[in-house]
Amino acid sequence: MAKCRLCNLRQEKRKCHLVQGMICSLCCGQKRNKVECEGCVFYKEADPRKKYSGIPRYTPQEMDGDFGLQDYSNAIEGSLCAFDSETGNKMKDESAIKILELLLDKYHFKEETTEFSDNFIEQGFAQVKATIDMDLRHVPEEEIVKILSAIRFVADRRAQGGRDYLAIIHKYVGKRVAAGVRILSHDFFG
Repeated sequence: MAKCRLCNLRQEKRKCHLVQGMICSLCCGQKRNKVECEGCVFYKEADPRKKYSGIPRYTPQEMDGDFGLQDYSNAIEGSLCAFDSETGNKMKDESAIKILELLLDKYHFKEETTEFSDNFIEQGFAQVKATIDMDLRHVPEEEIVKILSAIRFVADRRAQGGRDYLAIIHKYVGKRVAAGVRILSHDFFG
């Protein structure tokens, strides 16, 4: 396959009228602007929602190599598992991600009030926040943000419209039953 006309590094994938040829998706995203690209199938108006993917986060390698970060992450994901179990294992990945995003709204974007789309999300948020307040009270807020952002990143990558992310954390993290205590669900099939 041919290389991108701009960077000459990646495979060309998109036809660009600005350069009169084919470019890679990364260069397309970097060159894209409203004046010159409006009408192009790849151009979209900026999303007014928060950019959760741009929040600082620990990499999976950093998380894997640090038992302290793993313990903090396990407390949060264990709390999500516990809430899921307490509500009949009916939560979808998108709800878990929404709870994580609301926590990022609080800790990273410093929103003083939280608006919930429904009572279920509100209860899940309250439970995970209570875990953070109890189990991670000694952890600096900047670190909590990076941990939440890393968890959200992984959840978003694992989610495929069902319970894919939740099945993984039920199996490998387990539900939180007390500070530092989790129960693994190896026979979880939800």
